[in-house]
Amino acid sequence: ALYTCVGTPLLWQGQEFADNYVLPNDGNGRICYRRDVHWEYFYDAYGQPLIRLYRLLGSLRSKLPALRSSESFYYRNESRTADGIVAYRRQSTTAKQTTIVFLNFSDTVQQITVPISEPGTYQEMIDGKQTVTVEQADLLLTVAIPSHYGSIFLLK
Repeated sequence: ALYTCVGTPLLWQGQEFADNYVLPNDGNGRICYRRDVHWEYFYDAYGQPLIRLYRLLGSLRSKLPALRSSESFYYRNESRTADGIVAYRRQSTTAKQTTIVFLNFSDTVQQITVPISEPGTYQEMIDGKQTVTVEQADLLLTVAIPSHYGSIFLLK
């Protein structure tokens, strides 16, 4: 989500290694407690796939003007935040580039259906295993997103 949202992605307090610090609701423990980054997580079985993913997402953000643009559209009617699934479109009219981002914050695989405004071939960019061709505008695209994961589809 950090690499695909509008604005500058900020990795802070170990988020890059998915550290999870429990913080008090208020008081000095919330603001004065040291939360060091655990660099050893970089090399463990969980850290290596995360680092691969973060490097890939950083590379995609650098290469795709749509992911750096301020133009976006949130699929409010199609997203189901109570189920942990959201979708939004990022685009750059100057570079004529469109991406559709799907994020699943839940513990289960989720399906989501969104209307497609531009026909064409959409290539999934994170794992690269899925290509979807939409023949005409205003058709529906249904994708399944793994738990705690996301997909970025780029209009080719």
